[in-house]
Amino acid sequence: MNRSQVVSIFILSLLFGSSPGYGVGLEVGVLGYELFLKETNVKKNQTPGWDFQMEQISSDFQSVSYLNRTSSKSMFVGLKDKNKRNRVIWDIDIQLTTGKETGLKPYYLGKNNYLGYETSKFLLGVGRREHKFRPMSFQTSYDGGEGLFLEFLPQSNLTLQFFLWDQYSGAILFNKDRFHSLLPHSQNGNTNISAESEPNESRRSHHRRHSFGLLYGDDYFKLRMGIQYIELGTWGRHVKDSPRETKTSGADGDSLVNGNLGLGFDADLLEVQFDFLWAKGNDRTSSKIANTPGSIPISGEAIQWGAELKFGDFLLRSSHFLSDREERNEKNQIIKEGYISLGVHPGQTPYISQIFQIFPSAAVTESGYEKNFALRNGRCFGYLSELVLQFTYHQFAAKMVGSYFLPYKLGGASDGRISFQKRDFEVFSIGEGLLELSLKEDSYFELGIGFSQLFLPESIPIKSNFGYIFGRLEI
Repeated sequence: MNRSQVVSIFILSLLFGSSPGYGVGLEVGVLGYELFLKETNVKKNQTPGWDFQMEQISSDFQSVSYLNRTSSKSMFVGLKDKNKRNRVIWDIDIQLTTGKETGLKPYYLGKNNYLGYETSKFLLGVGRREHKFRPMSFQTSYDGGEGLFLEFLPQSNLTLQFFLWDQYSGAILFNKDRFHSLLPHSQNGNTNISAESEPNESRRSHHRRHSFGLLYGDDYFKLRMGIQYIELGTWGRHVKDSPRETKTSGADGDSLVNGNLGLGFDADLLEVQFDFLWAKGNDRTSSKIANTPGSIPISGEAIQWGAELKFGDFLLRSSHFLSDREERNEKNQIIKEGYISLGVHPGQTPYISQIFQIFPSAAVTESGYEKNFALRNGRCFGYLSELVLQFTYHQFAAKMVGSYFLPYKLGGASDGRISFQKRDFEVFSIGEGLLELSLKEDSYFELGIGFSQLFLPESIPIKSNFGYIFGRLEI
């Protein structure tokens, strides 16, 4: 039983045991989906690597016309409550899921799920706590610590967060993972192993994280800053430990320091967000394309910016993410790694953020440190843009989301810097359009349907569309 489960059980015992007539809120929900995916026979100027395979083992999607129809459903039961008794505070948010064939985990924690002791000046807690200092340009961006945390409020407009111990797990949320495993990870007995099928790798690793952040400002203007240190260890597809150093000190130096500095302005009609992101560290690797065998320094930057306009029942939001890239010499050897992100995928369209899960940079996810230039489970440097148009009328809501991803060119010499020049990017892009319609009664009832269409160039011979229904009722 892991730390999160222990904390959850302890919270429930506290609540039910302290008052016979008291209980947590109950949420029930259902999720159904259907995916149609087809590979066309067109092989026009196909870009190597931009297909379904993380490794060049399978030929299923290179040699035959393929049709994949995936249809399934799942249900979940959620436990929710946020309250305080004397100085003991708790915030419960857990979803228990069914439908093992969908690839869902048995349970998911919400953005917050902790037990703490609170005074007017500080909060000491154990469990999951969201990072208040994370970048805010995208509507669905999230990162949070799981472990022991401390918050200070020295004055009303200043919050300091210390995550003393965080067993980093990728900060998985139910609404960010529900479509992740729709496509099978192996075809026709193929031995291509996915990151999700490597539980032993993460279990024997030491991926602890320590974080500090501050949030300063009022309702209109906010300044945020965060610094995070994580030990990568053996956690990930392309990292390896030095046995001698690990035995001596418990780790061999595979580590990452990730930081952000951001500004936010939020008025009644207009919201503007901007963040500068950076990453420093070291990656011990066995890659033969590294300029210095055995170790690659990490030194990367990225920027995020976004704006939201509200007028009446309409909301318009534009969000952007642009990373730098790895530095390579004339021999195509890696001299320095680029930006590496933490937390969940910032986007919200299902193909880009979950089904294919294409991150716009290298990333430390639930599977560890990954960098992969591919359509599926891509962790590749580039530019991600998202446009949201939302209309709300009483209980009815309609939302249209357009996502656009443009990766950097792979191969050849590069200076590793952030680029705004078109010549530094691939000639193709990956786009997605989402339409979601729903009925919602406050926060107690929701019923909706969504449709998503994937837009790919002819060089990626795949056609696909996706539909889903969802509903939830809070008792």
